[in-house]
Amino acid sequence: MCRLSVPASLALELLLCSPFAAFGAETAPLPAPATPPAAEAVKVPEIADEPKCIDPATIVPAKLAAKATCDFSDSSLREVVEWLQEKHGLVVLLDKSGLGEINVSAADRISDHLDDAPIYLLLNRLSLNGMAWYFEDDILHITSRDSAESHANTLTYNVGDLLDAGYKLDRLEELITGTVSPESWQSVGGEGVVSSLGDVLFVRQNQRIHFEVNALLAALRRHARQTFVYDPVQHLALREKLKQNVSVNFVDVPLEAAVKELAEIAKVDVRLDLQAVRAAGVREREPITLKLADRKLETVLQAIMLNLKLTWILRDGILWITSPEQDSEANKIAVYDVRDLCRDGAESDALIEALTSQAEPDSWDSVGGPGTIEAANPGTLVITHQERVQMRILELLETYRTALRSARPRKPLTDDSKEVTTVYYRLHARVAEDLLVQLPKLVSSESWKSSTNPQAVGEIFLVSSTPDLSSAGATADAAADTKKPTASIVTERAVLIIRQTRSAHKAIEEVIRRVELGDPRSSEVTGMGGGMGGMGGFGGGF
Repeated sequence: MCRLSVPASLALELLLCSPFAAFGAETAPLPAPATPPAAEAVKVPEIADEPKCIDPATIVPAKLAAKATCDFSDSSLREVVEWLQEKHGLVVLLDKSGLGEINVSAADRISDHLDDAPIYLLLNRLSLNGMAWYFEDDILHITSRDSAESHANTLTYNVGDLLDAGYKLDRLEELITGTVSPESWQSVGGEGVVSSLGDVLFVRQNQRIHFEVNALLAALRRHARQTFVYDPVQHLALREKLKQNVSVNFVDVPLEAAVKELAEIAKVDVRLDLQAVRAAGVREREPITLKLADRKLETVLQAIMLNLKLTWILRDGILWITSPEQDSEANKIAVYDVRDLCRDGAESDALIEALTSQAEPDSWDSVGGPGTIEAANPGTLVITHQERVQMRILELLETYRTALRSARPRKPLTDDSKEVTTVYYRLHARVAEDLLVQLPKLVSSESWKSSTNPQAVGEIFLVSSTPDLSSAGATADAAADTKKPTASIVTERAVLIIRQTRSAHKAIEEVIRRVELGDPRSSEVTGMGGGMGGMGGFGGGF
């Protein structure tokens, strides 16, 4: 079905009311608008600063969220396991088979430490040695990454509160599969599956991804100006440290020593990701010469790494010096409250276009890059990108807010459900003929114009439309060793022209969808994998 909608009173309010109108270059100034009456004053939503992150410590098992202080500067994996068992009462199993696949044994050396930080951070950092973990039946399993990723189970997530808040079930599924490890889902060849029944999501995934799904849903329930998803609270302090000024004077200082000295000067945990740095062709003894006074730590880091073609990321409570390849794999998810900048779908689209055109334009998925940006709801953006781009997004949003505060007052949104619009529904001719008769009976029967109700607004007309032509394709005749000519298929089409209120049109769309697709049988509901995902034909109206 194709749908074209022409409002009865068409207005070009979006361009004039959008906060981005303030950014046009060398445009003639608009005349100052009249001040609206006090009764029409618009109250701009207040955007909270908290929460700034959904901390994994609130999601992982409590025993692994417990804080600890330890120093494993030169210890074995066995010593780490003994510490977990004796000091924290954990039952730990080393998967010898899985670890053997990556040539890791209990005697291998581990170099790490915690300073009043959650235990799970130490476990996460085992990934530098190719290891991973999962927690099941009160047992901590330490194994290889591949083994942990393949260990999946099904969990349920009740999202009734999100549906009550205006989120759509199929949209939630799209957000999960499109932002949380997108390559891991069945739709693109992975093992992960998400389906729905009522207001419950059924997700089959490994434990790490379950944690991230849980965090994403938590961020949609409560988010602020910028809320990172499944991001340690320790990173908040690191981001503040990156803004603070430091002074350095390096003359042919080896890279490893320079990083250590910088960590002491800035009082921040900065480390070299040795495997990634070596893979990038950089030696840890590469000489560094740099003199900078009272510059931001972030600026100093960029200056050090410029010629080495390295970069930095925040991961597991540490500021790592690593390779650009690791940076591209370390995309972060953040949810943004932008209710003060966009009130509906059209303004959300305008905001997304502005952000993607000004923050690393070549880095978004629309042009083949790694970044994604979605409007989960009008006023809520979900963005997946690298740390530095996420911070650039926040800067742009604050710039837009400043411009909006100095712009003319915006008209308040009104309930448009009673607004009368004319919509053209292009359907199969026989379906259109039947609906011409049945729709006035099925949808708001009292709202259709008739001899007994001449004041009603609803009207419906049927007109013929150009038929669709398609090819059945050539077929081979094996006996004659020839190909029969291509057959053409003609599908007759008609258009229902319906004048009704917007609320009635929503009901009409649902009736047409159910006529075209039918309702799922109860036995098929759990396998739908996307709920009522067949409504993609609607929208795109003028």
